Amino acid sequence: MDLIWLSAHVLVATLMADPVVTSPEAPSAPEVATVATVASAEVVRVKRDFGKPNFDLVIDGWADVEAAHLREIRLWWTNTEEVDHRKPLGRMIERMVKLQYRRLSDTALTVAVAGDGKRFTFTVELNKDGKVVAYVPIDTADGRFIRRCRTDSARLLARRVLGMPVGISYIAVSCHDGRGVLHEGKLRYREI
Repeated sequence: MDLIWLSAHVLVATLMADPVVTSPEAPSAPEVATVATVASAEVVRVKRDFGKPNFDLVIDGWADVEAAHLREIRLWWTNTEEVDHRKPLGRMIERMVKLQYRRLSDTALTVAVAGDGKRFTFTVELNKDGKVVAYVPIDTADGRFIRRCRTDSARLLARRVLGMPVGISYIAVSCHDGRGVLHEGKLRYREI
C-alpha cells in the first residue's frame, strides 16, 4: 500500500510542478518543403484543476491541407503567461504518464494518454474543410454514450484524498455530436 501512495504522490507532484524542459532540444514543427502548405493548429486545450494555473496541456496538429495529409500531432505544455509558448512534457512526466501516437490514415492520428490506471484517447482528424479537430467518446451526465463527439474544450480533474490530488479522476469535455448538438460529459477511458 505504501508503494501505491508513493507512486501517486510522485505522479501528482510531477503534474503540479513547473514543467521544465529536460529534453536536449525542444521539438519543432514538422519539416516540410514549403511552409505555406502546412498549417499548424491548436486542436484542443486541456485545462487542469490542480497545479500551476498558467500551464495547460494542448494537442497541436500540423496539416498539409493541399495534400489532404495530417502530418503530425503533439501533446505538450503551454504557458499562458508566455503567449502560449509550447514546451515538451519532459522525461519525468513521460515516465509517469505514457503517450502513444498512432496513425489511422493520411488524415487521422490518435494520441492515447495513459496514467493512474486509465487510458484516454483523442482521435485527431483533418476534415474535408481543412480544419484539424479532435473526436472523443463520452459518457454524458444523463447516462448516454456518444462514440464520436467533436471536442470543443476539456478539463483534467484530479482524484483527491483528503483534498490532496493523488491521481487522475476524469477528463470533462464539451463537444458536438455528428448532428451538431452540444454535449457535456466525461471522456470515456479504458482501464489498464
